[in-house]
Amino acid sequence: MSETPHQQSRDELQAIYDGMVEGLLIADVETKRFIRANPAICQMLGYSEKELLSLSVMDIHPTEILPTVLEKFQAQAEGRIRSNENTPILRKDGTIFPADITGEAISYGGRPCLIKFFRDITERKKAQEILLHLLEVSDHERHLISCEIHDGLAQQLAGALMQFEAYKCLQEKNSEQAAKAYDLGVQMLRDGHVEARRLVGGLRLPQLEDGGVVAAIKSLVEVCNERNKAKIEFCCNVVQLKMAPILENTVFCIVQECIANACRYSKSKKVKVELTQHDGQLRVAVRDWGIGFEVDRVYEGHFGLEGIQERARVFGGRVVIKSAPRKGTAIVVELPLNPASATVSP
Repeated sequence: MSETPHQQSRDELQAIYDGMVEGLLIADVETKRFIRANPAICQMLGYSEKELLSLSVMDIHPTEILPTVLEKFQAQAEGRIRSNENTPILRKDGTIFPADITGEAISYGGRPCLIKFFRDITERKKAQEILLHLLEVSDHERHLISCEIHDGLAQQLAGALMQFEAYKCLQEKNSEQAAKAYDLGVQMLRDGHVEARRLVGGLRLPQLEDGGVVAAIKSLVEVCNERNKAKIEFCCNVVQLKMAPILENTVFCIVQECIANACRYSKSKKVKVELTQHDGQLRVAVRDWGIGFEVDRVYEGHFGLEGIQERARVFGGRVVIKSAPRKGTAIVVELPLNPASATVSP
């Protein structure tokens, strides 16, 4: 016996209902109890359909926000608002996740009800938080560049200007002193030119563009060995390293920040940078034998370490920082070489 058009329509609606990605709950406006629940909301909350239909609105939100939830529930039922964004939802296991909730007043079974659609926004919030951290890190890096320009290049140019002013005043009175001032001014300009090239090199990485991340790190180590007291050793044990440009840039920035931290704070005479590859992962390890620090105390608000953590999280990587006073510091970062298949870590 063939289906009637009415039965066929009901079956099609049921298929849509069961296949929805968004969670769906229908609640009685007066009692706040649930009278319908689709499979998506059951999975989202960790309850069976039977369990959910024995609960009410008050059972799926943290206690401390119930007054606000009930106020917005009533506003949705009266048509004064339609959406309730970024609302904490309580799962059966006690964990909480954020959801956007859209509600519409309907009549169901002859009673006034509210049909509510739930969209889990956990991943969106994670992405927003990561973006915010990266923006903070970017602001911090711009601040560091401005400090370097002020303390380095600007001072050298100001010093050169003073020497040339002195030369102008002394050239007729004391030719020997004038010559010294002139030579010193020229030397300061040369130093300023070197500093300017260094700053530009820090912003634009021709080695990274031309030779890849390994060549760029080797060049970085050479420059740092010329400028710092600490001896930096670079060991690379990779079979074949092919990465997306954005991942190469991330690896380089992580190594750069680790070396800068070690040279600036550790007082170590030696820093070791290791690059290894295994099981589709790139492992970056930077070790020093310096004064160390208490990780829990220093990590919060330390933009350098936060920057390393956030850069890794964007690509689904992980960071382990081990340090203790007078024990040195080891920072290990593992990144998937195929970030397209990685997920952002919590």
